[in-house]
Amino acid sequence: MSELVLPARSQPLIAWLLLLLVLLAVSFFGVIPAWLKSQELSEQIESGYKRLEKMRQVALAAPELNAEYERISQQGIDKLFYPQGMTAAQVGKELQNQVAAVVTRQSGTLFSSEVVDEIQQSAATEDQQTSEYQRVTVQVVFQGKTELLREVLHAAYASRPLIFVDGVEVKPLEATDPKEQVVRVTVKISTYWRGSSKA
Repeated sequence: MSELVLPARSQPLIAWLLLLLVLLAVSFFGVIPAWLKSQELSEQIESGYKRLEKMRQVALAAPELNAEYERISQQGIDKLFYPQGMTAAQVGKELQNQVAAVVTRQSGTLFSSEVVDEIQQSAATEDQQTSEYQRVTVQVVFQGKTELLREVLHAAYASRPLIFVDGVEVKPLEATDPKEQVVRVTVKISTYWRGSSKA
């Protein structure tokens, strides 16, 4: 009789053990991956909100920057721009010389330097063409250490008359010394000079 009663008593225990195993399996293969995925999505959403916040800050700052530019333009603060006595070619040459001086000072290699103002002038709107201030743009390609790139950008932002960095393309190159990263850089900078109105 005891042999028949013992299995009957063990059945509830076995059933509970099986149920526990099923719950553990569901947790391991279902709940935990879902929780991890939820965490990943939460991080992506948070990152998206941060990017949106940065974009919102930039959008809010844009009117102030435009207003400041208009104020400078209306007040005619010529020290921030190249004077009317210069030509577009002279202004472009001045930009080229400034970048070339920085590249030479930092022991870099200058590959090319060209004025691209003519291309922009042909594509400019009528308002831009008749504006009192005319835009001159220079594209420069050089190679050197990362310190050279930082120095070129710093010199541009600190320059007076104003120089604007319109675009930067950086291509890392293999260096003999891994500690000294060498880059090939294409940078496009522009400035404004007080040219005669074409109206």
